[in-house]
Amino acid sequence: MPEWITLSKLLPQLIYPANIVLWLVLFAFLLILLRRPKVAGIALAFALILVGIGSSPIASTLYQAHERQFLPVPIDDSPTADAIVVLAGDVSIPAAPRVEIQVRGNRTIHAMRLYRAGKASRIIISGGNVFSQKGLDSEAAYTAVLLEELGIPKSAITVEGISRNTRENAVETARLLRAQGLGPVLLVTNAFHMPRAVAVFRSAGVEVIPSPSSISAQLAQPEILDWIPTMSGLDTLKSVLHEKMGILVYRARGWID
Repeated sequence: MPEWITLSKLLPQLIYPANIVLWLVLFAFLLILLRRPKVAGIALAFALILVGIGSSPIASTLYQAHERQFLPVPIDDSPTADAIVVLAGDVSIPAAPRVEIQVRGNRTIHAMRLYRAGKASRIIISGGNVFSQKGLDSEAAYTAVLLEELGIPKSAITVEGISRNTRENAVETARLLRAQGLGPVLLVTNAFHMPRAVAVFRSAGVEVIPSPSSISAQLAQPEILDWIPTMSGLDTLKSVLHEKMGILVYRARGWID
């Protein structure tokens, strides 16, 4: 039987919108071979409806409604705390053929800015590799290396490289905070992930101050572009579904209220 982490990555593949569209198209093709054109037409119609929903403002509206529960604030307006907790995940580990750490998000930069502004004297980076990587360290370890390259002293950084999902981030971080006698923390992750992160950290007994590192911008464009069918819209729906489903599962398992 696969472990929980593996199942949590595998099972959602069954309901992600783009995957459903693909399976509907394959199902329709099979039905055509079986000379069932009417049923095949129904399957294709459902696929087109799903693509249409993803390509409409519905998807972006759902995304923004979830993402804007915790809005970023200017660094100078941020309160102080005992520590800055960064959820790893915005760096790409130097797996071959990469030769160095690559940045794909803003969490590390945001944590650096908070530290330099004197908002906390310690940075705790939480996050291991979801699946073991032979010969490589955890994502948190590489984030720490990057912070040191940006001028943060090694003595101010604590690495937690065991956790493999958001719940484990919270549990392991809470343990470190208790051991070091630290209280409130500035929690750094992107705005879209923040609702689930805040909920699970608070359930673990951590006093968190949300400090979103990034949020999507609302850039002006011709309105007609909002209605042109694209597969990227299905990615937006996927993100919304992933987070909403994650919250439901966490509640079902008693990890959040």
